[in-house]
Amino acid sequence: MVDGMAPEPFVIGTTPLIAIVRFHAGGDLAGAIEALARGGVEAIEVTIDTPGALAAVSKAAAAGRAVGVGTVLTADQVRASADAGARFVVSPALVPEVIEVALELGVEPLPGVFTATELVQALGVGTRAVKLFPASAGGPGYLRALRGPFPSVAIVPTGGVRIDEIGDYLAAGAAAVALGSELVGRSAPASDDELARIASQAALAVAAASA
Repeated sequence: MVDGMAPEPFVIGTTPLIAIVRFHAGGDLAGAIEALARGGVEAIEVTIDTPGALAAVSKAAAAGRAVGVGTVLTADQVRASADAGARFVVSPALVPEVIEVALELGVEPLPGVFTATELVQALGVGTRAVKLFPASAGGPGYLRALRGPFPSVAIVPTGGVRIDEIGDYLAAGAAAVALGSELVGRSAPASDDELARIASQAALAVAAASA
């Protein structure tokens, strides 16, 4: 844990936008995170399969960023994320041990679900928020239908979401919307121009979420 302190809890929905940083070849993670922050993004997820992810999370957490770790599939990865200062952990699927350990450590779990059955199972192990993945398979209409029987669950659509769809997802009942390559691309920024583009895309997304 950063400076020996437990990470502060992060409440999904306190900000309408989560940016996802995933660069399979690694690279300038710190630059990408800071560019997103300059664009106004308040919550940033770095996937654990990105080389250098935990070091970048630790640095961002030390700077006071609301940063989390994505693609978390095991209890050990939750513990490592918490030690790095992550305030939330995101999974592509429903993994009960990830939720349980995250809650024990005071870290907000965001398990991936797609069906009502999976959502109920996630609630059964204590989560209060879920990641709707892949959101693009159903779109805002599917989210709106899912919200009907589950009005109090925080749902975060993720996967294939475009900037011009942010408003539609929020109007359909999303607690927040998560975007990855739409904001940061698929490879790490290698120039000031590319960092500027990330900041610009982040600003566009923030504006769309605030409209």
